[in-house]
Amino acid sequence: MKRIVLCTIALLLISGAVGCTKEELRVGEITADTMVARANGELQVATVEAFDKDYYNLEELKRYIQEQVDTYNTKAGGEKITVDDVDKKENNAVMILTYSGMDQYSSFNEVPAAYFSGGVENISLKLPSTLVNAKDGSLASTDEILKDEKYRILVLNEPYHIIVDGKIKYYSEKATLVDDNEIDGTAEDMTIVVFKK
Repeated sequence: MKRIVLCTIALLLISGAVGCTKEELRVGEITADTMVARANGELQVATVEAFDKDYYNLEELKRYIQEQVDTYNTKAGGEKITVDDVDKKENNAVMILTYSGMDQYSSFNEVPAAYFSGGVENISLKLPSTLVNAKDGSLASTDEILKDEKYRILVLNEPYHIIVDGKIKYYSEKATLVDDNEIDGTAEDMTIVVFKK
């Protein structure tokens, strides 16, 4: 009986570890700006800022961020952004927000970015002509990759550590592949991540 229970627990742990990324960002685990891109289009984003002056006040920062998010949501007509956490870690402040989509992230932060499904023919961002194949490091045509409707494509102009809800298939040349579902973006150029659920 004990053996059956242990085997069942082991199977549950294995099945929970395999498959999609349901990663939840937590302040204590964050060391750099990080973005989790879920297959449903939702984004969870952690930003890290220096918070090392005696006159900095964490409660004031929390209030300010919540006010900014509330103002944005009121104008947007619903809860498009939620504040997950704002806290101090060592000499930094870490803010974690969840965005209902990339359009909300782009608008709130006033930065160009995109997150879309493959199969599109025209996008407003100028992308490089080739991307790196995560499997073997070879280069592949960006136009051909974008035609595949099974792919999700994330485009950022900021150096985030990116975690995707799936397996990375292609990425931009200046980015660094960390794991099957993680990549470090670059500050020098846009970061493109193509993944499959």
